[in-house]
Amino acid sequence: MAIIEVKHFNKSFDGHAVHKDVSFRVEKGECLGLVGGSGIGKSVVLRSLIGLEKPTSGEIWIEGEEISKLKERDLTAIRKKVAYVFQNGALFDSMSVYDNLAYPLREHTAFNEDEIQTRIHDQLEEFGLLEAEGKLPAELSGGMQKRVGLARAMMIGPKVILYDEPTAGLDPYNTLKIRETVLRLKKKGVTSVFVTHDMPTAIAVCDRFVMLGEGRVLDERRADELSRKDPGPLERFITGDYGGY
Repeated sequence: MAIIEVKHFNKSFDGHAVHKDVSFRVEKGECLGLVGGSGIGKSVVLRSLIGLEKPTSGEIWIEGEEISKLKERDLTAIRKKVAYVFQNGALFDSMSVYDNLAYPLREHTAFNEDEIQTRIHDQLEEFGLLEAEGKLPAELSGGMQKRVGLARAMMIGPKVILYDEPTAGLDPYNTLKIRETVLRLKKKGVTSVFVTHDMPTAIAVCDRFVMLGEGRVLDERRADELSRKDPGPLERFITGDYGGY
């Protein structure tokens, strides 16, 4: 069953068409890798899946609800189901890690402070971040900031996670930690869309790939269908021989 469906998605900025009739779906529980060259609008699609961008035309369906025409106030329910993990972590600079994680619980649940404290402790322990609880974002490495951002995204139990370049700029250790976290969440049945240029991590975590370029879907297939014998656009992209798609 598809939890996300993008139908005939078109997006233009100042008369310039970035996407032209892009369509794809994400099945419940799968991790879809959304890949392609720099500047082709992967993040535009990702942001549209949570209502941060609006398509010029086309439809976006989340769990059977078309969201592209929803007003901001009506997107709150969608954003409880769909979490966005920003490339830079997008933490509140003036709040400790604890208060960053408490924020969505205080805003969107009826938990009391004892319940919030227990939930945050459990989340930080699961993500290996207990020592960061009282620190400000500026006191954390870039890798830890991204992991805290991911931990915060999971606080209210979303059904879908949108990853925007989660390993960009990270050292091998933190890249591995993000990869392990994505795989752990997959085992829990979380559906995800993974935007990245980090193809080793994408191949490790993604079940299927959609490759964007020239404003459209250039290639789409399951990870286990990738072939070295008969390479298509996806294989050429992975190996770096993609001709600037």
